[in-house]
Amino acid sequence: MLVLHEASRRASVTLDTELDATEFLARANAVLREELRADLSAEAQKWFLAAFARDARNVEALVGVACTCQYFVSNPWWGDPRATAAAADVGREAVAIALELEPGNARAKYIQGMLYSAAGQLEEAASAFRQALAMNEALPSAHAFGGYNAALLGRAWETSQAVERATHLNPTHASGGHHPRDSILFFFGGFAQLLLGRKDEAVTLLQKSLERNPTYGSAQLFLIAALSLTARHEEAALVAQSFRQQYLQSPAYAFEQFWLSRSASAAYRAEVYPLFDSIRGFGAG
Repeated sequence: MLVLHEASRRASVTLDTELDATEFLARANAVLREELRADLSAEAQKWFLAAFARDARNVEALVGVACTCQYFVSNPWWGDPRATAAAADVGREAVAIALELEPGNARAKYIQGMLYSAAGQLEEAASAFRQALAMNEALPSAHAFGGYNAALLGRAWETSQAVERATHLNPTHASGGHHPRDSILFFFGGFAQLLLGRKDEAVTLLQKSLERNPTYGSAQLFLIAALSLTARHEEAALVAQSFRQQYLQSPAYAFEQFWLSRSASAAYRAEVYPLFDSIRGFGAG
């Protein structure tokens, strides 16, 4: 809690002191609608923290802080392990406070689920996603992340159906358009197909993910594996080179820890370990 207040204080003093919490939130949400990137996530977090500094009981600010923390936790190549651990701690605290203030907040509940999942608390995450959907069945992200979490539990066959529901509920899909953040849905689908051994389907979905967001590290990593397993080695090498150029400072073990250590499921481990053998073969893991 002290860390959260100190971070919000620092954010507040570096920003326009004439703005109120509502204006800070508007700026944060505008940034969040853009591409999923480290710099944009950090900028949005700064605005959310400043809003929290203005109003420590503002649930939207707390949920926004937790959401941006989750982005850093789920993208370990964005920072060093200590920064990722700090983001996890602050995110869990922020979302817990938000749920104390507003127990029925479905968005807060599914963000809590995502933080549980990233920490390897997969059953707790599954419970949080179910609770979020009981509060609001029309939340695309709760469906999508619930499906992804199922894959980590060794039930990858559930992921595609969950992603399909999320896609149909996605406002961007409903309007016939595309958004950079749609890349997450394609990644989840491609990841699950790869775990199930459907390599060609995985390549298609992971490439679609990168069409929406070319810097999405998760999609790049597993596309390397998918291309390698379909004997498209030159293409895999190019993706690996692009990944290394973007994330030069990232410790190699961070990626494996994020996908290998977080699940005790024997089925999942049997599916994912061979993928990292392929990724390591191209020097990206």
